[in-house]
Amino acid sequence: MSQTTQKQAYRWLLRQIKPARHWLLISMLLGLLSGIFLIVQASIMASMIHQLVMENATREMLNHDFLLILLLVIIRGVCAWGREFCGFRAGASVRVEVRKLLLDKLRRLGPLVIGEKPAGSWSAIAVEQVEELQEFVAKYLPQMVLAVSIPAIMLVVAFPESWVVGIIFLGTAPLIPTFMILVGIKAAQANRKNFQALSRLGGFFLDRLQGLETLKLFHRTQFAEEQLSGASEDFRVKTMEVLRLAFLSSTVLEFFASVSIALVAVFLGMSFLGHLTFGGEVTLYTGLFLLLLAPEYYQPLRELGTYYHAKAKAVGATEEILAVLSREEPEVHRGGLIIPSETPLTIEVRALSVFASVKTEVEPEASACQKNSNQYLLDQLSFTIKPGSRVGIVGSSGAGKTTLINALMGFWNYQGDILVAGQSLAATDLDSWRKEIAWLGQHPLIVHGTVYDNIAFGRAVTPDQCLKALEKAQGLDILERLPDGLDSSLQEQGGNLSVGQAQRIALARALVMPVRLLVLDEPTASLDSASETLVLDALSAIPRDCTVITITHRINQLTAMDQILMLDKGRLVADGSPSSLMEGNPQFQQFVTMYSGSLDDE
Repeated sequence: MSQTTQKQAYRWLLRQIKPARHWLLISMLLGLLSGIFLIVQASIMASMIHQLVMENATREMLNHDFLLILLLVIIRGVCAWGREFCGFRAGASVRVEVRKLLLDKLRRLGPLVIGEKPAGSWSAIAVEQVEELQEFVAKYLPQMVLAVSIPAIMLVVAFPESWVVGIIFLGTAPLIPTFMILVGIKAAQANRKNFQALSRLGGFFLDRLQGLETLKLFHRTQFAEEQLSGASEDFRVKTMEVLRLAFLSSTVLEFFASVSIALVAVFLGMSFLGHLTFGGEVTLYTGLFLLLLAPEYYQPLRELGTYYHAKAKAVGATEEILAVLSREEPEVHRGGLIIPSETPLTIEVRALSVFASVKTEVEPEASACQKNSNQYLLDQLSFTIKPGSRVGIVGSSGAGKTTLINALMGFWNYQGDILVAGQSLAATDLDSWRKEIAWLGQHPLIVHGTVYDNIAFGRAVTPDQCLKALEKAQGLDILERLPDGLDSSLQEQGGNLSVGQAQRIALARALVMPVRLLVLDEPTASLDSASETLVLDALSAIPRDCTVITITHRINQLTAMDQILMLDKGRLVADGSPSSLMEGNPQFQQFVTMYSGSLDDE
């Protein structure tokens, strides 16, 4: 990480503390009060010893001072507790805000960007790396203020007592932050590498864990174990590098502070014994008071040095967070129009083109001639889908079927125009558009939770709505085999369900809220014939006011379609009803002939 990148990351971190400002301000004020009370406590303690030794005061005469010290200790303890509490709340509010920024950004970027990394890597960014911001906000930022204000107050107090001690304080204090900065530069680089290793290890481990059955079947567990061992060793080495820097810097900071305190002690001792006569008279009170202040003068700077590693860790963690937040969103989807509920949901596509090299990262814009030389994923597609129609999208692998669906759902930049309900998709608010859409893929997502959790998926739906959705999805028989009905726990990835049962629960999730467009991506590709029949029966019962777009290779499903869109190498080569295409489109006829005898259609 370059110096410029570190500065940008640090400035970005400072901009994120807005929701935590009041907590940070309270934390700083409590720390400042604690420092002032400490000076008062040191003065009272020095005065008590001076009176006992030099003025032969009795202990009964000092009872008031004892009680006052006890009160100050309690007050400082309360201040310390308040600082911790306010610091934690400040860090928590910033972490919540940063996670919200990350998740909102990923939601806008869509599945194409999310698919670039394994789930474990995204988890490391959103969980572990965001957690590293806690100490930076809770401790480092307040300590920056206290490391300046408390020593400054102590200097004001120390100079009238002894200008020599004041000069020692003033001259030695900059050594600590200077060394801190030198170590911090190296620490930020080490932390960045450590977070990258952690992200790789998290993604690697989760992927291998999910694919453990396949690894065993193909006798590759030993190879995966060796890879995991290598990734773990890489993470261990980088973690030890971070710890080495942390221990080294702590040792040096303690050395400088100890030497500075020793200088103060030697000067005060020699002056009190009369061996040094410059710097003013040093009484027992003066010597004890300044000696008590000396370690506390350097303590805020030493704590800042300790927390400086929290800054280095936060800056290192911010690199990948900023890499996600700086990703460019689809340029054509920045409108604010709302899909009118009373307007029929007609979809019109005019000269739609999608390039293979669509850029989602912040890079210099490509020139027009470069764009023209790029390969098309979709090339000049034009068609119309009427409200309530059943549309099948067919074509060989790589023809552009999924790309077309992603473009319709707003996940791709494109050229041309897409009109939904009579208005341009580019001018439409994507949240408004996606509320009209439900999606079902060929690999159903089942999360660890109850059946209700997997159908509701965080939406405000009632158990009755979930039961009705399951009934529509031909899935009520699933509840009969589970011990607690909707409250039965499901394992992650549907470990206690068959593929057909998981698919029907996913279909119920898609049907639980009323939508006007249902997108199906090979919904029966992984199902046996019995499960496929149940899913197809559920799909055939979908109300006619809901448009259904299905990507499929199953020829026996095409006869139920009102319209077929056939793609070949990104071009639309067939558009019409199944019967008309069978009569007059040779490419569709060839496709049907080729797939009629395949296992996909059995």
